[in-house]
Amino acid sequence: MSRTILIVDDDPTICSELQKELKRNFFPTFIAGNSKDALEILSKNKIDIILLDIFMPDIDGLDMLKKVKSKWPSVEVIIITGYSSQDKAIKALRRGAIDYLEKPINYEELNTSIGRAMEKITENADLTYRHTILLVDDDKNATKRLSRILTKEGYEVFTANNGKEGLEIINNNKIDILIADIEMPVMGGIELLERVKKFQKDIEVIMMTGFGDESLAIDALRKGAINYLRKPIDLDEVLIAIEQAVERIILYRNQLYRDRELKINSQIVSKINEELERRIEKRTLEINQVQSQLFQTSKLATLGEMAAGLAHELNQPLAGMSLCTTNMKKLKQRDLLSDTEIDETIENIEGLIKRMSKVIVHIRTFARQDLQKFKPTNVNESAENALNLMEEQLRLNDIELIRNFDLNIPQIIGEPYQIEQIVINALSNAKDALAQKEISDHNKLHVWRKKIEMKTSLVNQWACIDIIDNGIGMSKAVKEKIFEPFYTTKEVGKATGLGLSISYGIIESHKGRIDVSSEEGKGTTLSIKLPISTEGEDNEE
Repeated sequence: MSRTILIVDDDPTICSELQKELKRNFFPTFIAGNSKDALEILSKNKIDIILLDIFMPDIDGLDMLKKVKSKWPSVEVIIITGYSSQDKAIKALRRGAIDYLEKPINYEELNTSIGRAMEKITENADLTYRHTILLVDDDKNATKRLSRILTKEGYEVFTANNGKEGLEIINNNKIDILIADIEMPVMGGIELLERVKKFQKDIEVIMMTGFGDESLAIDALRKGAINYLRKPIDLDEVLIAIEQAVERIILYRNQLYRDRELKINSQIVSKINEELERRIEKRTLEINQVQSQLFQTSKLATLGEMAAGLAHELNQPLAGMSLCTTNMKKLKQRDLLSDTEIDETIENIEGLIKRMSKVIVHIRTFARQDLQKFKPTNVNESAENALNLMEEQLRLNDIELIRNFDLNIPQIIGEPYQIEQIVINALSNAKDALAQKEISDHNKLHVWRKKIEMKTSLVNQWACIDIIDNGIGMSKAVKEKIFEPFYTTKEVGKATGLGLSISYGIIESHKGRIDVSSEEGKGTTLSIKLPISTEGEDNEE
Protein backbone atom coordinates (compact mmCIF):
# COMPACT_ATOMS: atom_id res chain seq x y z
CA MET A 1 0.00 0.00 0.00
CA SER A 2 1.40 3.41 -1.00
CA ARG A 3 1.84 5.95 1.79
CA THR A 4 0.96 9.63 1.30
CA ILE A 5 3.61 12.22 2.21
CA LEU A 6 3.21 15.92 3.07
CA ILE A 7 6.22 18.26 2.56
CA VAL A 8 6.14 21.37 4.80
CA ASP A 9 8.85 23.91 3.95
CA ASP A 10 8.77 27.63 3.09
CA ASP A 11 11.46 27.17 0.42
CA PRO A 12 9.70 26.42 -2.93
CA THR A 13 12.88 24.98 -4.47
CA ILE A 14 13.35 22.43 -1.67
CA CYS A 15 9.66 21.44 -1.90
CA SER A 16 9.86 21.01 -5.67
CA GLU A 17 13.02 18.90 -5.61
CA LEU A 18 11.76 16.69 -2.77
CA GLN A 19 8.46 16.15 -4.56
CA LYS A 20 10.30 15.02 -7.71
CA GLU A 21 12.34 12.49 -5.73
CA LEU A 22 9.28 11.17 -3.88
CA LYS A 23 7.26 10.82 -7.07
CA ARG A 24 10.09 8.76 -8.53
CA ASN A 25 9.52 6.41 -5.63
CA PHE A 26 5.75 6.34 -6.30
CA PHE A 27 4.69 8.31 -3.23
CA PRO A 28 1.57 10.53 -3.56
CA THR A 29 2.74 13.93 -2.30
CA PHE A 30 1.27 17.19 -1.00
CA ILE A 31 3.19 20.47 -0.50
CA ALA A 32 2.60 23.25 2.06
CA GLY A 33 4.63 26.47 2.21
CA ASN A 34 3.62 27.21 5.79
CA SER A 35 2.21 25.44 8.85
CA LYS A 36 -1.29 26.87 8.44
CA ASP A 37 -1.67 25.34 4.96
CA ALA A 38 -0.19 22.08 6.24
CA LEU A 39 -2.83 21.80 9.00
CA GLU A 40 -5.57 22.40 6.43
CA ILE A 41 -4.19 19.64 4.17
CA LEU A 42 -4.01 17.26 7.13
CA SER A 43 -7.64 17.97 8.03
CA LYS A 44 -8.84 17.14 4.50
CA ASN A 45 -6.56 14.27 3.45
CA LYS A 46 -5.21 10.97 4.81
CA ILE A 47 -1.53 11.76 5.40
CA ASP A 48 0.86 9.06 6.61
CA ILE A 49 4.25 10.86 6.76
CA ILE A 50 5.23 14.53 7.10
CA LEU A 51 8.60 16.05 6.11
CA LEU A 52 8.63 19.15 8.34
CA ASP A 53 11.15 22.03 8.29
CA ILE A 54 12.07 22.91 11.88
CA PHE A 55 12.18 26.65 11.04
CA MET A 56 8.83 27.89 9.74
CA PRO A 57 7.76 31.57 9.41
CA ASP A 58 4.31 31.27 11.04
CA ILE A 59 4.47 28.35 13.53
CA ASP A 60 7.72 27.03 14.96
CA GLY A 61 8.50 23.48 13.79
CA LEU A 62 8.41 22.06 17.33
CA ASP A 63 5.01 23.65 17.96
CA MET A 64 3.78 22.29 14.63
CA LEU A 65 5.02 18.81 15.58
CA LYS A 66 3.10 19.05 18.84
CA LYS A 67 -0.11 20.01 17.03
CA VAL A 68 0.24 17.13 14.56
CA LYS A 69 0.94 14.51 17.23
CA SER A 70 -1.95 15.67 19.42
CA LYS A 71 -4.52 15.58 16.60
CA TRP A 72 -3.09 12.90 14.28
CA PRO A 73 -0.98 10.62 16.52
CA SER A 74 -0.59 7.92 13.84
CA VAL A 75 1.14 10.33 11.43
CA GLU A 76 4.93 9.88 11.43
CA VAL A 77 6.99 13.10 11.31
CA ILE A 78 10.49 13.49 9.86
CA ILE A 79 12.15 16.79 10.79
CA ILE A 80 14.19 18.77 8.24
CA THR A 81 16.84 20.89 9.91
CA GLY A 82 19.67 23.19 8.88
CA TYR A 83 23.38 22.93 9.57
CA SER A 84 24.27 22.75 13.29
CA SER A 85 20.64 22.47 14.49
CA GLN A 86 20.92 18.96 15.91
CA ASP A 87 19.79 20.18 19.35
CA LYS A 88 16.37 21.11 17.98
CA ALA A 89 16.23 17.89 15.98
CA ILE A 90 16.90 15.81 19.11
CA LYS A 91 14.25 17.79 20.97
CA ALA A 92 11.85 16.97 18.12
CA LEU A 93 12.70 13.25 18.43
CA ARG A 94 11.83 13.42 22.10
CA ARG A 95 8.51 15.03 21.17
CA GLY A 96 7.48 12.27 18.80
CA ALA A 97 9.35 12.72 15.51
CA ILE A 98 10.71 9.45 14.15
CA ASP A 99 13.81 10.87 12.43
CA TYR A 100 15.51 14.04 11.18
CA LEU A 101 17.37 15.09 8.01
CA GLU A 102 20.01 17.80 7.68
CA LYS A 103 20.11 20.28 4.80
CA PRO A 104 21.34 19.83 2.11
CA ILE A 105 19.25 16.66 2.08
CA ASN A 106 20.94 13.44 1.05
CA TYR A 107 18.43 11.33 -0.92
CA GLU A 108 19.76 8.04 0.45
CA GLU A 109 19.17 9.32 3.98
CA LEU A 110 15.75 10.60 2.91
CA ASN A 111 14.72 7.17 1.61
CA THR A 112 16.09 5.49 4.74
CA SER A 113 14.08 7.82 7.00
CA ILE A 114 10.88 7.26 5.01
CA GLY A 115 11.51 3.50 5.13
CA ARG A 116 11.74 3.63 8.93
CA ALA A 117 8.52 5.64 9.12
CA MET A 118 6.71 3.17 6.85
CA GLU A 119 7.97 0.25 8.93
CA LYS A 120 6.54 1.79 12.10
CA ILE A 121 3.21 2.53 10.39
CA THR A 122 3.03 -1.08 9.16
CA GLU A 123 3.85 -2.45 12.61
CA ASN A 124 1.10 -0.36 14.18
CA ALA A 125 -1.42 -1.35 11.52
CA ASP A 126 -0.65 -5.09 11.65
CA LEU A 127 -0.26 -5.41 15.40
CA THR A 128 -3.26 -7.37 16.71
CA TYR A 129 -4.07 -8.63 20.18
CA ARG A 130 -6.43 -11.57 20.79
CA HIS A 131 -8.48 -10.69 23.86
CA THR A 132 -9.36 -13.45 26.31
CA ILE A 133 -12.88 -14.06 27.65
CA LEU A 134 -13.96 -16.27 30.56
CA LEU A 135 -17.58 -17.57 30.51
CA VAL A 136 -18.84 -18.72 33.94
CA ASP A 137 -22.34 -20.29 33.99
CA ASP A 138 -23.82 -23.48 35.42
CA ASP A 139 -25.78 -23.98 32.17
CA LYS A 140 -23.19 -26.06 30.29
CA ASN A 141 -25.07 -26.13 26.96
CA ALA A 142 -25.53 -22.35 26.87
CA THR A 143 -21.85 -21.88 27.77
CA LYS A 144 -20.71 -24.20 24.92
CA ARG A 145 -22.87 -22.42 22.30
CA LEU A 146 -21.68 -18.95 23.34
CA SER A 147 -18.06 -20.16 23.47
CA ARG A 148 -18.19 -21.40 19.87
CA ILE A 149 -19.65 -18.08 18.64
CA LEU A 150 -17.09 -15.91 20.45
CA THR A 151 -14.20 -18.10 19.24
CA LYS A 152 -15.35 -17.51 15.64
CA GLU A 153 -15.36 -13.76 16.40
CA GLY A 154 -11.61 -13.97 17.11
CA TYR A 155 -11.58 -14.16 20.91
CA GLU A 156 -9.77 -16.75 23.00
CA VAL A 157 -12.45 -18.26 25.25
CA PHE A 158 -12.26 -20.10 28.60
CA THR A 159 -15.29 -21.68 30.32
CA ALA A 160 -16.24 -22.63 33.90
CA ASN A 161 -19.43 -23.92 35.52
CA ASN A 162 -19.20 -22.08 38.87
CA GLY A 163 -17.43 -19.20 40.52
CA LYS A 164 -14.79 -21.36 42.19
CA GLU A 165 -13.67 -22.90 38.87
CA GLY A 166 -13.73 -19.46 37.29
CA LEU A 167 -11.51 -18.02 40.03
CA GLU A 168 -8.96 -20.81 39.49
CA ILE A 169 -8.85 -20.10 35.73
CA ILE A 170 -8.31 -16.38 36.38
CA ASN A 171 -5.49 -17.17 38.81
CA ASN A 172 -3.70 -19.22 36.13
CA ASN A 173 -4.49 -17.22 32.99
CA LYS A 174 -4.60 -13.58 31.89
CA ILE A 175 -8.30 -12.89 31.41
CA ASP A 176 -9.47 -9.61 29.87
CA ILE A 177 -13.26 -9.98 30.10
CA LEU A 178 -15.29 -12.00 32.61
CA ILE A 179 -18.91 -12.87 31.70
CA ALA A 180 -20.53 -14.50 34.74
CA ASP A 181 -24.01 -15.58 35.80
CA ILE A 182 -25.18 -14.03 39.07
CA GLU A 183 -26.88 -17.16 40.43
CA MET A 184 -24.53 -20.21 40.53
CA PRO A 185 -23.75 -23.05 42.95
CA VAL A 186 -20.54 -23.11 45.06
CA MET A 187 -19.72 -19.43 44.31
CA GLY A 188 -22.05 -16.90 42.69
CA GLY A 189 -21.17 -14.21 40.16
CA ILE A 190 -21.13 -11.27 42.60
CA GLU A 191 -18.71 -13.00 45.00
CA LEU A 192 -16.49 -13.91 42.05
CA LEU A 193 -16.59 -10.25 40.91
CA GLU A 194 -15.56 -9.00 44.35
CA ARG A 195 -12.64 -11.42 44.66
CA VAL A 196 -11.33 -10.77 41.12
CA LYS A 197 -11.44 -6.97 41.42
CA LYS A 198 -9.23 -7.10 44.53
CA PHE A 199 -6.17 -8.34 42.59
CA GLN A 200 -6.89 -7.64 38.88
CA LYS A 201 -7.95 -4.06 38.24
CA ASP A 202 -7.90 -4.17 34.44
CA ILE A 203 -10.39 -7.04 34.03
CA GLU A 204 -13.82 -5.96 32.79
CA VAL A 205 -16.87 -7.82 34.11
CA ILE A 206 -20.26 -8.37 32.44
CA MET A 207 -22.98 -10.04 34.54
CA MET A 208 -25.79 -12.32 33.31
CA THR A 209 -29.05 -12.31 35.20
CA GLY A 210 -32.38 -14.07 35.02
CA PHE A 211 -35.84 -12.53 35.22
CA GLY A 212 -36.44 -10.64 38.45
CA ASP A 213 -32.76 -10.33 39.45
CA GLU A 214 -32.36 -6.63 38.44
CA SER A 215 -31.57 -5.58 42.02
CA LEU A 216 -28.66 -8.05 42.12
CA ALA A 217 -27.44 -6.78 38.71
CA ILE A 218 -27.47 -3.19 39.95
CA ASP A 219 -25.50 -4.29 43.01
CA ALA A 220 -22.95 -5.88 40.65
CA LEU A 221 -22.61 -2.59 38.72
CA ARG A 222 -21.89 -0.76 41.99
CA LYS A 223 -19.13 -3.28 42.74
CA GLY A 224 -17.33 -2.82 39.43
CA ALA A 225 -19.22 -4.60 36.62
CA ILE A 226 -19.58 -2.49 33.46
CA ASN A 227 -22.82 -4.05 32.16
CA TYR A 228 -25.39 -6.77 32.69
CA LEU A 229 -27.33 -8.97 30.23
CA ARG A 230 -30.74 -10.58 30.78
CA LYS A 231 -31.32 -14.22 29.97
CA PRO A 232 -32.11 -15.56 27.43
CA ILE A 233 -28.97 -13.88 26.03
CA ASP A 234 -29.27 -11.82 22.81
CA LEU A 235 -26.13 -12.39 20.71
CA ASP A 236 -25.96 -8.81 19.37
CA GLU A 237 -26.17 -7.43 22.91
CA VAL A 238 -23.33 -9.73 24.00
CA LEU A 239 -21.03 -8.61 21.12
CA ILE A 240 -21.77 -4.93 21.74
CA ALA A 241 -21.07 -5.32 25.47
CA ILE A 242 -17.78 -7.11 24.71
CA GLU A 243 -16.70 -4.38 22.24
CA GLN A 244 -17.33 -1.73 24.91
CA ALA A 245 -15.29 -3.74 27.38
CA VAL A 246 -12.40 -4.06 24.87
CA GLU A 247 -12.39 -0.28 24.30
CA ARG A 248 -12.11 0.33 28.06
CA ILE A 249 -9.27 -2.20 28.34
CA ILE A 250 -7.31 -0.58 25.50
CA LEU A 251 -7.69 2.92 26.97
CA TYR A 252 -6.68 1.76 30.43
CA ARG A 253 -3.64 -0.20 29.26
CA ASN A 254 -2.43 2.50 26.87
CA GLN A 255 -2.49 4.97 29.74
CA LEU A 256 -0.68 2.45 31.91
CA TYR A 257 2.01 1.85 29.29
CA ARG A 258 2.50 5.59 28.62
CA ASP A 259 2.90 6.32 32.34
CA ARG A 260 5.46 3.54 32.64
CA GLU A 261 7.32 4.68 29.53
CA LEU A 262 7.43 8.26 30.78
CA LYS A 263 8.70 7.12 34.15
CA ILE A 264 11.46 4.98 32.63
CA ASN A 265 12.46 7.73 30.17
CA SER A 266 12.49 10.26 32.98
CA GLN A 267 14.83 8.06 34.99
CA ILE A 268 17.16 7.52 32.03
CA VAL A 269 17.20 11.22 31.11
CA SER A 270 17.81 12.13 34.74
CA LYS A 271 20.87 9.87 34.88
CA ILE A 272 22.19 11.18 31.56
CA ASN A 273 21.61 14.78 32.62
CA GLU A 274 23.55 14.30 35.84
CA GLU A 275 26.58 13.23 33.83
CA LEU A 276 26.05 15.86 31.13
CA GLU A 277 25.72 18.65 33.67
CA ARG A 278 29.09 17.76 35.14
CA ARG A 279 30.71 17.78 31.70
CA ILE A 280 28.85 20.85 30.44
CA GLU A 281 29.81 22.86 33.49
CA LYS A 282 33.46 22.17 32.75
CA ARG A 283 33.26 22.74 28.99
CA THR A 284 30.94 25.74 28.78
CA LEU A 285 33.54 28.27 29.90
CA GLU A 286 36.12 26.84 27.48
CA ILE A 287 33.68 26.93 24.55
CA ASN A 288 32.56 30.49 25.31
CA GLN A 289 36.17 31.63 25.45
CA VAL A 290 36.98 29.96 22.11
CA GLN A 291 33.85 31.39 20.45
CA SER A 292 34.65 34.84 21.76
CA GLN A 293 38.22 34.60 20.47
CA LEU A 294 37.09 33.37 17.05
CA PHE A 295 34.53 36.16 16.77
CA GLN A 296 37.12 38.72 17.82
CA THR A 297 39.68 37.30 15.35
CA SER A 298 37.14 37.61 12.56
CA LYS A 299 36.32 41.21 13.49
CA LEU A 300 39.98 42.22 13.61
CA ALA A 301 40.64 40.48 10.27
CA THR A 302 37.68 42.38 8.80
CA LEU A 303 39.02 45.69 10.10
CA GLY A 304 42.39 44.86 8.52
CA GLU A 305 40.72 44.21 5.16
CA MET A 306 38.82 47.50 5.47
CA ALA A 307 41.92 49.55 6.24
CA ALA A 308 41.72 51.44 2.93
CA GLY A 309 38.09 52.35 3.47
CA LEU A 310 38.68 53.45 7.05
CA ALA A 311 41.63 55.58 5.96
CA HIS A 312 39.38 57.25 3.41
CA GLU A 313 36.69 57.92 6.04
CA LEU A 314 39.29 59.69 8.20
CA ASN A 315 41.29 61.35 5.41
CA GLN A 316 38.25 63.14 3.99
CA PRO A 317 37.56 65.26 7.11
CA LEU A 318 41.33 65.69 7.69
CA ALA A 319 41.63 67.10 4.18
CA GLY A 320 38.71 69.41 4.92
CA MET A 321 40.35 70.67 8.13
CA SER A 322 43.63 71.23 6.25
CA LEU A 323 41.81 73.42 3.73
CA CYS A 324 40.13 75.37 6.53
CA THR A 325 43.42 76.13 8.29
CA THR A 326 45.17 77.00 4.99
CA ASN A 327 42.43 79.49 4.11
CA MET A 328 42.64 81.07 7.55
CA LYS A 329 46.41 81.53 7.17
CA LYS A 330 46.00 83.19 3.77
CA LEU A 331 43.28 85.50 5.03
CA LYS A 332 45.42 86.46 8.02
CA GLN A 333 48.43 87.20 5.79
CA ARG A 334 46.23 89.57 3.79
CA ASP A 335 44.67 91.07 6.93
CA LEU A 336 41.27 89.83 5.74
CA LEU A 337 40.58 87.40 8.62
CA SER A 338 37.36 88.64 10.19
CA ASP A 339 35.48 87.35 13.22
CA THR A 340 32.84 85.97 10.87
CA GLU A 341 35.47 84.01 8.92
CA ILE A 342 36.92 82.68 12.18
CA ASP A 343 33.48 81.58 13.48
CA GLU A 344 32.57 79.87 10.19
CA THR A 345 35.93 78.07 10.00
CA ILE A 346 35.70 76.89 13.61
CA GLU A 347 32.15 75.64 12.98
CA ASN A 348 33.33 73.73 9.89
CA ILE A 349 36.26 72.18 11.78
CA GLU A 350 33.97 71.15 14.66
CA GLY A 351 31.64 69.43 12.17
CA LEU A 352 34.56 67.55 10.61
CA ILE A 353 35.84 66.54 14.07
CA LYS A 354 32.38 65.16 14.95
CA ARG A 355 32.39 63.19 11.70
CA MET A 356 35.79 61.67 12.52
CA SER A 357 34.76 61.01 16.12
CA LYS A 358 31.65 59.18 14.95
CA VAL A 359 33.72 56.91 12.68
CA ILE A 360 36.29 56.20 15.43
CA VAL A 361 33.63 55.49 18.08
CA HIS A 362 31.84 53.12 15.69
CA ILE A 363 35.09 51.27 14.90
CA ARG A 364 36.02 51.01 18.59
CA THR A 365 32.57 49.67 19.50
CA PHE A 366 32.62 47.24 16.59
CA ALA A 367 36.10 45.94 17.47
CA ARG A 368 35.84 45.69 21.25
CA GLN A 369 36.22 42.30 22.92
CA ASP A 370 33.19 42.22 25.24
CA LEU A 371 29.96 40.56 24.10
CA GLN A 372 27.11 42.87 23.13
CA LYS A 373 23.58 42.63 24.46
CA PHE A 374 20.47 41.84 22.44
CA LYS A 375 18.14 44.83 22.12
CA PRO A 376 15.61 46.35 19.66
CA THR A 377 17.61 46.71 16.45
CA ASN A 378 16.99 48.42 13.12
CA VAL A 379 18.12 46.00 10.39
CA ASN A 380 18.48 48.79 7.82
CA GLU A 381 20.73 50.77 10.18
CA SER A 382 23.06 47.79 10.72
CA ALA A 383 23.17 47.16 6.97
CA GLU A 384 23.89 50.84 6.26
CA ASN A 385 26.70 50.95 8.87
CA ALA A 386 28.30 47.92 7.22
CA LEU A 387 28.07 49.62 3.81
CA ASN A 388 29.67 52.77 5.21
CA LEU A 389 32.66 50.76 6.41
CA MET A 390 32.95 48.83 3.12
CA GLU A 391 31.87 51.47 0.60
CA GLU A 392 35.29 52.95 -0.09
CA GLN A 393 36.80 49.48 -0.49
CA LEU A 394 34.10 48.65 -3.05
CA ARG A 395 34.66 51.95 -4.85
CA LEU A 396 38.43 51.32 -5.06
CA ASN A 397 37.64 47.96 -6.69
CA ASP A 398 35.36 49.67 -9.25
CA ILE A 399 32.22 47.89 -7.96
CA GLU A 400 28.83 49.45 -8.55
CA LEU A 401 26.81 49.39 -5.32
CA ILE A 402 23.00 49.31 -5.49
CA ARG A 403 20.95 50.03 -2.37
CA ASN A 404 17.36 48.77 -2.26
CA PHE A 405 16.08 49.17 1.30
CA ASP A 406 12.54 48.63 2.57
CA LEU A 407 12.12 51.40 5.14
CA ASN A 408 9.03 49.82 6.72
CA ILE A 409 10.74 46.81 8.31
CA PRO A 410 9.90 46.60 12.07
CA GLN A 411 12.70 46.34 14.59
CA ILE A 412 14.03 42.93 15.60
CA ILE A 413 15.51 41.79 18.90
CA GLY A 414 19.20 41.35 18.12
CA GLU A 415 22.76 42.52 18.49
CA PRO A 416 23.38 45.32 15.92
CA TYR A 417 27.16 44.93 15.67
CA GLN A 418 26.93 41.18 15.13
CA ILE A 419 24.41 41.74 12.32
CA GLU A 420 26.77 44.34 10.90
CA GLN A 421 29.58 41.75 11.04
CA ILE A 422 27.49 39.27 9.00
CA VAL A 423 26.81 41.90 6.31
CA ILE A 424 30.48 42.91 6.18
CA ASN A 425 31.53 39.26 5.76
CA ALA A 426 28.99 38.84 2.96
CA LEU A 427 30.10 42.03 1.19
CA SER A 428 33.75 41.00 1.49
CA ASN A 429 33.00 37.59 -0.07
CA ALA A 430 30.99 39.23 -2.85
CA LYS A 431 33.90 41.61 -3.56
CA ASP A 432 36.33 38.70 -3.84
CA ALA A 433 33.95 36.74 -6.08
CA LEU A 434 33.76 39.73 -8.44
CA ALA A 435 37.57 40.02 -8.47
CA GLN A 436 37.90 36.32 -9.37
CA LYS A 437 35.43 36.68 -12.22
CA GLU A 438 37.24 39.78 -13.48
CA ILE A 439 40.47 37.75 -13.69
CA SER A 440 38.79 34.80 -15.42
CA ASP A 441 36.99 37.12 -17.91
CA HIS A 442 40.07 39.26 -18.60
CA ASN A 443 40.54 38.16 -22.21
CA LYS A 444 36.83 38.02 -23.12
CA LEU A 445 35.38 40.69 -25.39
CA HIS A 446 31.97 41.22 -23.78
CA VAL A 447 31.42 44.30 -21.57
CA TRP A 448 30.75 43.37 -17.94
CA ARG A 449 30.27 45.62 -14.93
CA LYS A 450 30.94 44.48 -11.38
CA LYS A 451 27.79 44.94 -9.30
CA ILE A 452 26.63 44.27 -5.74
CA GLU A 453 23.03 44.88 -4.74
CA MET A 454 22.00 45.04 -1.09
CA LYS A 455 18.28 44.59 -0.60
CA THR A 456 16.25 44.56 2.62
CA SER A 457 12.66 43.38 2.77
CA LEU A 458 9.92 42.03 5.01
CA VAL A 459 8.81 38.48 4.09
CA ASN A 460 6.10 36.98 6.33
CA GLN A 461 7.64 37.36 9.81
CA TRP A 462 11.27 37.58 8.63
CA ALA A 463 13.41 40.69 8.24
CA CYS A 464 15.52 39.82 5.20
CA ILE A 465 18.89 41.14 4.00
CA ASP A 466 19.94 39.93 0.54
CA ILE A 467 23.47 40.51 -0.81
CA ILE A 468 23.43 39.82 -4.56
CA ASP A 469 26.53 39.83 -6.76
CA ASN A 470 27.17 38.98 -10.41
CA GLY A 471 30.52 37.36 -9.63
CA ILE A 472 32.06 33.98 -10.31
CA GLY A 473 29.40 31.97 -8.42
CA MET A 474 29.89 28.60 -6.72
CA SER A 475 29.72 24.94 -7.64
CA LYS A 476 27.37 22.63 -5.73
CA ALA A 477 30.35 21.04 -3.95
CA VAL A 478 31.65 24.42 -2.74
CA LYS A 479 28.17 25.57 -1.67
CA GLU A 480 27.79 22.52 0.58
CA LYS A 481 30.98 23.41 2.51
CA ILE A 482 30.90 27.20 2.82
CA PHE A 483 29.61 27.22 6.40
CA GLU A 484 32.29 24.82 7.64
CA PRO A 485 34.92 26.45 9.90
CA PHE A 486 38.26 27.26 8.17
CA TYR A 487 36.92 26.29 4.72
CA THR A 488 37.99 28.77 2.00
CA THR A 489 38.56 28.76 -1.74
CA LYS A 490 41.03 31.63 -1.52
CA GLU A 491 44.81 31.36 -1.56
CA VAL A 492 46.65 30.42 1.63
CA GLY A 493 47.19 33.51 3.79
CA LYS A 494 44.45 35.57 2.12
CA ALA A 495 41.51 34.38 4.25
CA THR A 496 40.80 32.65 7.56
CA GLY A 497 37.78 30.65 6.41
CA LEU A 498 35.93 31.82 9.52
CA GLY A 499 33.66 34.53 8.08
CA LEU A 500 30.64 32.50 7.00
CA SER A 501 31.05 29.95 9.80
CA ILE A 502 30.91 32.72 12.40
CA SER A 503 28.05 34.37 10.50
CA TYR A 504 26.13 31.11 10.72
CA GLY A 505 26.68 30.98 14.47
CA ILE A 506 25.44 34.56 14.85
CA ILE A 507 22.32 33.78 12.80
CA GLU A 508 21.64 30.71 14.94
CA SER A 509 21.87 32.80 18.13
CA HIS A 510 19.30 35.19 16.60
CA LYS A 511 16.92 32.26 15.81
CA GLY A 512 17.26 33.15 12.14
CA ARG A 513 18.42 31.40 8.99
CA ILE A 514 20.93 31.99 6.22
CA ASP A 515 20.44 30.64 2.69
CA VAL A 516 22.72 30.69 -0.33
CA SER A 517 21.71 30.35 -3.98
CA SER A 518 24.46 30.40 -6.57
CA GLU A 519 25.21 29.44 -10.16
CA GLU A 520 28.70 29.09 -11.52
CA GLY A 521 29.65 32.02 -13.72
CA LYS A 522 26.49 33.99 -12.97
CA GLY A 523 26.72 35.09 -9.35
CA THR A 524 25.55 34.44 -5.81
CA THR A 525 22.71 35.57 -3.53
CA LEU A 526 23.25 35.35 0.22
CA SER A 527 19.94 35.68 2.10
CA ILE A 528 19.93 36.53 5.81
CA LYS A 529 16.58 36.05 7.56
CA LEU A 530 15.96 37.31 11.09
CA PRO A 531 12.67 36.84 13.01
CA ILE A 532 10.64 39.98 13.61
CA SER A 533 9.47 38.75 17.01
CA THR A 534 10.45 36.03 19.49
CA GLU A 535 6.96 34.43 19.40
CA GLY A 536 7.06 30.70 18.61
CA GLU A 537 10.54 30.12 20.02
CA ASP A 538 10.80 26.70 21.62
CA ASN A 539 10.35 26.71 25.35
CA GLU A 540 12.39 24.45 27.55
CA GLU A 541 10.20 21.92 29.27
